Amino acid sequence: MRYERLKDIIDLAVRLQGTRAGLTIEDIQSNLAVSRRTAERMRNAVEWAFGPLEAIPSDDNRLHWRLRSGALRSLVQITDEELSALATASEALERTGLQEQAARLKKVDTKVRAVQSDTLERRDSDLEALMRVEGLAMRPGPQQPVNADLVELLREAILTSRMVEFRYCARSTGRTSCQRLEPYGLIYGNRAFLVARNDWNKDPRLWRLTGMDDAKVLPERFERDPAFDLQRFALRSFGTFQEEPVQVMLRFDTTAAPDASFFMFHPDQTTEVHEDGTVTVCFEAGGLDEICWHLITWGETVTVEEPLLLRRHLARMCATLAAHHQPA
Repeated sequence: MRYERLKDIIDLAVRLQGTRAGLTIEDIQSNLAVSRRTAERMRNAVEWAFGPLEAIPSDDNRLHWRLRSGALRSLVQITDEELSALATASEALERTGLQEQAARLKKVDTKVRAVQSDTLERRDSDLEALMRVEGLAMRPGPQQPVNADLVELLREAILTSRMVEFRYCARSTGRTSCQRLEPYGLIYGNRAFLVARNDWNKDPRLWRLTGMDDAKVLPERFERDPAFDLQRFALRSFGTFQEEPVQVMLRFDTTAAPDASFFMFHPDQTTEVHEDGTVTVCFEAGGLDEICWHLITWGETVTVEEPLLLRRHLARMCATLAAHHQPA
C-alpha cells in the first residue's frame, strides 16, 4: 500500500471517530476525492485496522458509519501550526469581548497539552517561535466584554424554552425598560445579541447583551416556533441590523476587482467577473446603514447598481459626512 493511501486511511479513521452523525460512503467519496469502490475499500480497511464500525440511525435512508476505538490516540498528532491557530482564535475572541468562549478554547489547549505531555517541552519551544512570526491585526470595533454568567443564563433559557426577564437600556434613546421575552438563540458579531420575541412583536428581534441588567430565567415556558431557523434569520442582515432584505448589486472597478472578487460581503453572495475587468457582487440583505458604512471604505471604486434606495441612502450619508467635515 502506498504511503499516501495509508495516510488517507488514518485520516478517514479520525473523521469516522470525530463525527457524531457518522459518515456515508458518499461523504467518504467527497471528503477524500475517491471513487465509490475505493471509498468502500477504505472503510473496510479502517474497520480491519481499528475495530468494528457502528451504524448510526438516520432519516435519509443511507447508512452512516462511526468508529469507536482507543487505538487512534497514539496515531493522532496535533501540530504546532494547529496549536498556534487555536491560540490565535482565542485571542480574537478576547478582543471582541467574548471572554467565555476564549476561556473555553484555552481549556481545549490545556487538555491537548495534557494528553501529549511527553513532548510538551519541545513543543512549547516550537510553538513560541511560531507565535512570534504570526499575529492578529487590530480590528476597529466594539470591545465591550460579554458577561459569561449572562450567556450561561440565556443558554439555559434557550435550551429549556423558558421565558427570560431583564432590565434593558435602549442604545438609541438611553431609556430603560423591563422586558419579558421568549429567547430563541444567540448571535455573535462585533457585538453579542440575543434573538428573542415578545408579546407585541410577531417576529424575533435582536437585543444587545451589553444592554441587559438583572436578568433571570422565569419558570414560565413558551412554545418555540418550529419553523424558526437561527442561521436563516442571521443571513437576513448585512451585519446585525434586522431590516426588510433588499436585492443588492455592487459593481467594482478594475482597481478594486482583484480584492472584491475574493471578498465575502455576504455568505449567500454571487460574484461575476466581467470581460472589461470589473466585478459584480450580488446578495440579499437588510441593514442599509451597515452596508453603507462598509461601502464607504471602498471609496470611488464601488458603484451601487441596485437598489436605488441603497444608492440614495449612501449619497445622503456621504453628503452629511462631507458637510460635517467642512472647514469652519
